[in-house]
Amino acid sequence: MNDRPPRVSVATVGCKVNRFESEALEQSLRQRGFQVVGPGEAADVVIVNSCTVTHRSDRDTRALVRRARQAHPGARIVVTGCYAQVAPQDLVDVGADLVVGTGAKMSVPDLLERGACGVHRDEPADPVSGRFPEVRGLRGRARAYLKVQDGCEAFCAYCIVPYARGPSRSLPLDRVREGLASLGRAGYREVVLTGVHLGLWGRDLDPPRPLEALLDAAESSGIPRVRLSSLEPGELTPAVVDRLARSDVLCPHVHVPVQSGSDRILAAMGRPYGADRVRERVGDLAGRIEGVCIGMDLIVGFPGEGEAEFEETVRLVEELPVAYLHVFPFSPRRGTRAWDLPGRVPPGVIKRRAARLRSLSQEKRQAFRRSQVGRVLPALAEGPARGGAALRFRTRNYLAVQVDWQGPRPVDEVPVRVDALDGDVLRGTLVPDDACEE
Repeated sequence: MNDRPPRVSVATVGCKVNRFESEALEQSLRQRGFQVVGPGEAADVVIVNSCTVTHRSDRDTRALVRRARQAHPGARIVVTGCYAQVAPQDLVDVGADLVVGTGAKMSVPDLLERGACGVHRDEPADPVSGRFPEVRGLRGRARAYLKVQDGCEAFCAYCIVPYARGPSRSLPLDRVREGLASLGRAGYREVVLTGVHLGLWGRDLDPPRPLEALLDAAESSGIPRVRLSSLEPGELTPAVVDRLARSDVLCPHVHVPVQSGSDRILAAMGRPYGADRVRERVGDLAGRIEGVCIGMDLIVGFPGEGEAEFEETVRLVEELPVAYLHVFPFSPRRGTRAWDLPGRVPPGVIKRRAARLRSLSQEKRQAFRRSQVGRVLPALAEGPARGGAALRFRTRNYLAVQVDWQGPRPVDEVPVRVDALDGDVLRGTLVPDDACEE
């Protein structure tokens, strides 16, 4: 008789929320007596945590299922996550034994113990607990993630996420505080507050709570630094920017899903702002916080985007103090309003535009790095730098700085002087503790 615990491998496609939920799922499986194994190891169960935000993420999920079936012929193949929620039959067709939607994701250990198969998309009895699993942090990483919000109600024309994740649900404030305290006791010096639409946090609570209450909880948590995953342009209100500017805890790093610099395309997308609002909010952020790192999401090739509209996007990025871009070619999602919009942009044109924006992103990234040379910034050690004896540190404004290092890795923040930009690598030196500018 074989008394060995079942071996489970978990693969993740997509966003930081998915990564958080995969780690929570692994912890739950360990607590149930499963043995979690790494990629490439023999497994009795393979779980794929899927994404469906683009056709590429769908393709990657299907490829993972096929590879899992080939590499582990006798294993049970389980797919969960957003693709599993919106198109479960696709995954059954490529070989999944069990397909579990987003609402039932944390029920996967129960379903495995019951020997369940087929499609399961029901919400758990307690939707808040089901949507907000407990987790101590991503294994082997210097920072932890705390999911405080799930779902989205924006229904932008291009986006399938509201259909996959459902309406916005917030982790109550007392549980936010408990989660931060738990991560602090576990020794994490940085926590990322994450959600599908983080800026909606608190609106569904009874009574509703403003986003500033979440920021205040982070400020008083005792964790040295807390990072926000992303905020929409309209959520960068004067009150929120003021909290960020005055904080010794909240990191000067904001990622903003802007999507376009054309008012006409923003309106067609269903985005509730125009380019001038982006200029105003991003400009206020950069003017209030020295050295702030501002990232942007942009979609290229949305239906109806001509050269004039694309050039408006380029000009917006050129004007603003942006540190980097995440560029996404438009990906039509069945069931969204953009699925059958006229004016589809040819793939070759989309590819050319995306390449131009990525080149501009690299220019912006290098300019931001150069602007920080000479500064002394508090930084956390993340791990060894690639190809050498240096240690990689991460500053509060999200710069990776390599420092020649001997001895054990420091646990707490240390002051790092950014000495030089060598190609695309920042190099620095540790300095006395009282030298930090922030």
